[in-house]
Amino acid sequence: MKIREYISQKLRAWNITDAQLEDISSGIDLDEEYTSDNSQVVGKAMISVIEELMLAPYMSNVNENGFSVSWDYSRIGQYYMWLCRKYGVTPDNEVVAALGLSTITDKSDIW
Repeated sequence: MKIREYISQKLRAWNITDAQLEDISSGIDLDEEYTSDNSQVVGKAMISVIEELMLAPYMSNVNENGFSVSWDYSRIGQYYMWLCRKYGVTPDNEVVAALGLSTITDKSDIW
């Protein structure tokens, strides 16, 4: 499976676009095969995509002629925090604030 396909499938619930994928392609080759060797780099790329998704305006629901579609973005924050922990990335403060999440920082070594 190509990296492009892997990221698209993992984030399909949030309607990731090809343009958003191209934004992260400076660090990785999206047409390369996804392997365990490049999983760390791909995971960090997914984090950057989620950061952009959360800070960009988005539609939460559409209603036309009695047909309604809605998207639930509430769980993406938990997914973002999980990915950050998994790949050892410090969560971006702006993204955390936009998500309405709080984080705990261990400062016991300063005492």
